[in-house]
Amino acid sequence: MRILVTGAAGFTGNRMMEYLTAQGAIEPVGLIRRSNLMNERETKSFIVADLLAPESLHTAIAGFCPDAVIHLAGLTRGTSEALHAANVTGTKNLLDATVAANPACRILVISSSAVYGYAGDLPIPETAPLRSISDYGKSKVAQEELAMSYNPGDAAIAVTRPFNLVGPGQIASFVCGRIVNQVISIERGEKETLDLWEISSSRDLIDVRDIVRGYWALVSRPDFASDCSRKVFNLGSGSSYRISEIISIVEEITGEHYNIQLPDAVQDAAIPTQRSDNSRITALTGWKPIIPLKETLRDMLDYERKKREQ
Repeated sequence: MRILVTGAAGFTGNRMMEYLTAQGAIEPVGLIRRSNLMNERETKSFIVADLLAPESLHTAIAGFCPDAVIHLAGLTRGTSEALHAANVTGTKNLLDATVAANPACRILVISSSAVYGYAGDLPIPETAPLRSISDYGKSKVAQEELAMSYNPGDAAIAVTRPFNLVGPGQIASFVCGRIVNQVISIERGEKETLDLWEISSSRDLIDVRDIVRGYWALVSRPDFASDCSRKVFNLGSGSSYRISEIISIVEEITGEHYNIQLPDAVQDAAIPTQRSDNSRITALTGWKPIIPLKETLRDMLDYERKKREQ
């Protein structure tokens, strides 16, 4: 099976490429926007094309002619215009190019739990109303609408909504990455406190290594067109952790206590909690998350320590 992974140089894309390569009998090729993101030792595993340059994109995808696409590329931050261009227009261009190359290609579009906004304390099913409160979430709602209404020929398109991803190598702009990054700085004597915006909100945290297994469980379904196409699938841990709980778990791992520095005026989180209902993907594929948060955080700490030693 020839699989194209967009956003292959990103946090999830890297893990997706590693996982697919390990499966054997699969030809994963990563789509990246700039050649300087390419690993020189793996030039055969990547093609360079910009999702916002339709002509070159069509040429690149036609040359590979994928059997399946896992669409991870996009922006998480930026102006509303930039987010819409990357997440909606870019997706439209990708769908056009993919269907032109292979009308029977199976396509998995990666959305986000940000489309739900705040949906209460109970596990959120895919049928919950979409009430995004951020420009990013709104761009993902528009991306989903495009994917679900796109219907030239026999295009088989499914959508996933991952919850809050964590894992080794996560950058400090995400809460767990920020905590881990600062803990290692404290270990190295470079700072004294954990500087955070707030510690009371709760998040459904799912290891990126579990997420890529879930994407493959869907894309590899023998009857993808009938079982997955035109459907949406949540992927989360099914549990919710306060930021203060995350810090406590890190303290258990390191055997240390960390002082926390908060702003003088702590604002309430716009989304106080989120928790996924994974029953749809589990019923279809048997997929369940298997990596406990404590193991994820330990691996993140080890990764950051090794990175700082290089």
